[in-house]
This record gives sequence, structure tokens and C-alpha cells, in this order.
Amino acid sequence: MTIGIQEFSSPQELLKYIDNMLNDLRRKLGELLRLIEELRAKSERDEKLLKLIAFLAGGTIEESPIAKETVIEIEKVKIMLNPTAKTELEVLEEIAESINAKITRLHAIRRGLERLAQIDVETRIRVIFQDYIPKAVIITL
Repeated sequence: MTIGIQEFSSPQELLKYIDNMLNDLRRKLGELLRLIEELRAKSERDEKLLKLIAFLAGGTIEESPIAKETVIEIEKVKIMLNPTAKTELEVLEEIAESINAKITRLHAIRRGLERLAQIDVETRIRVIFQDYIPKAVIITL
């Protein structure tokens, strides 16, 4: 969990900051989605290849030495040794969903703060962020 505090001199400056965060998250999500598509194609190819090898060897996919991967979890962190493309794909899809949820939340917060930007008053704004999402907006007149 990342926590930060940042000060802004106006609501417009805060909105601009949120816009920059949204653009950055959208860019990262786009890059991640391209990687996911590549991994999805690789995963499908790998699965077909494993089925073919298993068929030729007269066994099952699970018995194939090519299919051996090790995944252990330490404090909610996955440690992967020789992961399959499918395993990597699952992790990246979770991250993409998380980024998309952040984008949705930031966009909703921005819409709510637009009303604040309509007030033409010089003020100091402190924002407390948790995982790069505003948790509290403190306005000092």
C-alpha cells in the first residue's frame, strides 16, 4: 500500500494532476493489454503443442515434462519457476483488472471534484492518496 500527501494551490491544479494520472494509467493499461494478447496467443499455441506431445507420447498433459511449472505463494506474492504462458496470463489479467478499477474510480472522483473547481476561490488543497487514489481532500481557506 502506497500512501502520499500532496498539496495543490487550486482545484484546477488538482484536476490536472488527476487527468495526468488517468492518462498514465490508460497508457499502462494499453501496454498491458497488448502483452496480454501476445501471451494469450502463446498460451493457446503452447496448449496445442502440449496436447500434441502428450498424444504422441501416449500420456496426458500433466505427465509431460514440458508442462512442469512451480508456483508458490509467499505473503500473497506468487513466485513462479518456469511458468506457462497461461499462468503468466492469469497474473497479468488480474493486474489489468486492478488498473481498470483504478481508472474507473479516478474518473468518478474527478467528476465529483469538477464542482469544486467551479468555485473561484484561492485556497490550499491537500490530498491524501492511498495506492495513488485520493482518499481525502483537505481544503484550507
